[in-house]
Amino acid sequence: MILGICGSLREISNTNRLVKKAAEASGHEFELVYLADKTIKPCTGCSSCMMSQGTCSIDDDMAEINEKIINADAIIMGGPTYFMDINGALKDLIDRSSATFYREIGPDYKEGMPWLGQRPMAGKPAVIITTVAGGGHERAIETLRVCVEDIYQMKIISALAEPIQMNDVDDLPDVLKRAEEAGKKLGEVLKG
Repeated sequence: MILGICGSLREISNTNRLVKKAAEASGHEFELVYLADKTIKPCTGCSSCMMSQGTCSIDDDMAEINEKIINADAIIMGGPTYFMDINGALKDLIDRSSATFYREIGPDYKEGMPWLGQRPMAGKPAVIITTVAGGGHERAIETLRVCVEDIYQMKIISALAEPIQMNDVDDLPDVLKRAEEAGKKLGEVLKG
């Protein structure tokens, strides 16, 4: 199953529609998680997840989302660009997903550094998406790339950084086509 993470807090946003478009085009079963419908508090850096086999001390919706992240065959992660980087809601999810590293699932992140945990998503395919009205999308897509590729150790199949300006994505066929192509490519990878 593909997990689509819709990081915009506006449910019907350009970013969320592109995540959904890519998921639909994959031809695989998918589930969309809308952060607008979830309560995700910021990470406090308390390190309790490191000492309690991935159990976070914060009681909110992130525990459920972390299970979905671990169990997904692939991830499509999208968030809008705010103030020249990825939005805070998606960044909170990224920070809090570090609890998945302490479940003793997957390869070690760095040999000889057990405090960095394992990577349960290592090797799985991913698509990353950001949209922007002005600028900063290059930095936002790089933030997502570092998270997904360097930290999660997933394989990025497609990265879309779309400067949409103040347009509606439904009026931009080239952008919709790129999201569809990303989803199809992800679907082909999952077929093996």
